[in-house]
Amino acid sequence: MTERSGATPVWALIVAAVIVIAIVLTGYLMVETQRRLETAQGERDSAKQEAVQASAQVTELENTAADLKSQLEAANSESGELKTQLDESEAAVSSLEEQVAGLKSDLEKSNSELEDAESGLTAAQSELDSAKEAAETANAQRDELQAKLDQFDSEIERLRSELEQAKSAENP
Repeated sequence: MTERSGATPVWALIVAAVIVIAIVLTGYLMVETQRRLETAQGERDSAKQEAVQASAQVTELENTAADLKSQLEAANSESGELKTQLDESEAAVSSLEEQVAGLKSDLEKSNSELEDAESGLTAAQSELDSAKEAAETANAQRDELQAKLDQFDSEIERLRSELEQAKSAENP
């Protein structure tokens, strides 16, 4: 090959072209790397914000859970108190029913005695005075027992009403 004195050798042009291509590729890779870096930083910032928001939500949910737990404990406590009141009311109703049954038995006994006394009036004129006294005593007892029975019936109705209200409050 003959070289010309003023001409640039071919290999120098190839080297220059390779250098230019390398510079262009390096510039492109730097720009692409910068873009990726900015994207990654943006994603990192977004992730940090999401983490802060998630942390705030967790704190809020923990507070809500604590409030709900407190409300549940209060409701359980109130339920226990209502159950105790219900048990006491049921025991009182049962006791009053037993008393009413006893009073009814006494009333029936008094009525029976009164009937016996009235039938004795017709059988024996001589026992008339004593039978009248027995009848009056039996009537007084019956009236007293009837008054007590009416009073207990009233009390039973009141307690049943309270019991129903307590059951309603316990099972809303």
